[in-house]
Amino acid sequence: MCGIVGLFLKDPALEPQLGALLTDMLITMTDRGPDSAGIAIYSGAGEGRGKITVQSANPGVDFKNLDKDLHEAIGQPVLLLEKDTHAVLELPLAQTSYLHAWVEDDAQTAPLRLQWSPANLLPPTARDTECVLMVPAVALSWHAVTLPNGLHKSAGRLQAALHGLLEERVLDEPAHLHMALAPHWKNTPRQWVAVCDKAWLQAHLNALDAAGLTIHRIVPEFCPDSATLHITTTGDEDKGWLWLRQSECGVWGLPLSSVQTSNLDLSADECQSANIQAEPGVVRLVSQKLERPAQLMSPGQHWLAALSSGWDLAQFEFQTDARARLLKTAQRLRHQLWQHPQWRWARWGLVALVCSQLLGLNVWAWKTRSDWQAQQQAWTRILRETFPQTTVVVDAPLQMNQQLARLRQSASALAPADLESMLSALGAALPPSVQAPRQWRYQPGQLRLMGWTLSAKDPEAIQQALGQAGYRLRAEGEDWLMSLAGSAP
Repeated sequence: MCGIVGLFLKDPALEPQLGALLTDMLITMTDRGPDSAGIAIYSGAGEGRGKITVQSANPGVDFKNLDKDLHEAIGQPVLLLEKDTHAVLELPLAQTSYLHAWVEDDAQTAPLRLQWSPANLLPPTARDTECVLMVPAVALSWHAVTLPNGLHKSAGRLQAALHGLLEERVLDEPAHLHMALAPHWKNTPRQWVAVCDKAWLQAHLNALDAAGLTIHRIVPEFCPDSATLHITTTGDEDKGWLWLRQSECGVWGLPLSSVQTSNLDLSADECQSANIQAEPGVVRLVSQKLERPAQLMSPGQHWLAALSSGWDLAQFEFQTDARARLLKTAQRLRHQLWQHPQWRWARWGLVALVCSQLLGLNVWAWKTRSDWQAQQQAWTRILRETFPQTTVVVDAPLQMNQQLARLRQSASALAPADLESMLSALGAALPPSVQAPRQWRYQPGQLRLMGWTLSAKDPEAIQQALGQAGYRLRAEGEDWLMSLAGSAP
């Protein structure tokens, strides 16, 4: 009897300990037969490269110049490592082709023009174009979780909580997976989580970034965002898929090859109430299987619903370009407002409004300036007529007040802004039943009355009497302020 043992190392840090780890297993296998023994060590290829192992009964002839011949055939460098009757070939992997389409803002229901292109041949995007990466449904798994409270405050705590909740549900290590929550997950404790391979998603993002494309959103092909059961069938009868999605049950799919020979475990009521869509190649098969006519849709038409779903898988490690996405969204909205035909009349109305506002402001400014100039000319004329000795007029109102102040001083007369004049006017305005204030603070042209209590009817009578004398009275908190009627408040 022969014995074979194997060791699969997932952690690269353990590779230096490979010999020590194999020793115990080999010792255990020594009693299985002494005829022969051997060790084979296999390792993966470098990034972007693959390995092919071939065998030949005549390796000296078949493997001679094999790497050079392959290099000439594919135009890429090929490394060959010959091991007895086997040869290991390491060569670059073929570029991944991407299915892409342009979506116009006003063509949400028009058939999509789908094209396949490698990353380096994808068409460049304009500044006002949003580039969306759609993750195929087969690359995602969906899990419903109940989140503890308080996780929205820290992205690290949220990610650690998701790893703990899904550790027993996924096949790979949670650290090797990318997890994304539904939009507005903070409002509902039970949420759906989309899970995909992190390295796979990062490799595609790197390829697109190297091609000069900036991804602004990452959306799933299907998402559980509807209370109604949606059944969507894509592809053809040989390689097509049937996808089901519902907010209560998530997203799940079956190859059409298995659907033809099995039941979908759907009740008659569920089939009757479901929204069924199918592409042309599978619409007949789905209609027969579900015993209901399916709505015909063009290939890739369900992508439009995915674009408007609100989902964005660019979370945690893939959220570094959030600012770029916001800027791109703002540019796209600006482009829609200024170039979309739907907003044509709104744009014309906005232009007309701005023009009318500018015209009105200019007319108002011209009229205001004309009135100001006329007022200044009137003050200047009055100043020159009243005080002919004034030769230079800079500020007519100020110069007139200065001339009047000099006349009062020369005549020993009081000005209205003097303390005596203001106290005299206040005393004359007070009714007999009102006691005069005992505390006040004077500034040129202002008299602040403090600790003065008035009844509800007294202020109106006092203000009217002071107004006739050229003064005004207003309340400021617990005080009353008396000032000239023409002064600033």
